[in-house]
Amino acid sequence: MYGAKIRSIREMRGLSQGNIAAQIGVTQNSFSKIETDQSKLESRMLLKIADALEVSPSEIVSDQLTVINSSSRKFIKLSLENAEAIIVLQRDIFEKAIAAKDDEIAKLNKIINNWVAHMVLEQ
Repeated sequence: MYGAKIRSIREMRGLSQGNIAAQIGVTQNSFSKIETDQSKLESRMLLKIADALEVSPSEIVSDQLTVINSSSRKFIKLSLENAEAIIVLQRDIFEKAIAAKDDEIAKLNKIINNWVAHMVLEQ
């Protein structure tokens, strides 16, 4: 019932069935049966698989799409502990982007003004 979701998450993570099977302590064949819904997914196994895939069990059983961040959950937790640093970094990125756009706007205004001046001279 949840096999397709598990497979999708595993593939997005770039992991093989063998990788996950080894992490959760089953054979690759047994894990393959879970992914193809040929084997019942026990709650204990769901927890192990979720941990190996670095998602919450609810992400596996949910009908919603799961978005996989290229970073691991551990990195996300660490980042949350340093929220102020992330906010400062984001602010710096946005300020640089705005400054670059302001420069671009100034250059375009100069081009337009030169073009208008040229058009006036031709008339």
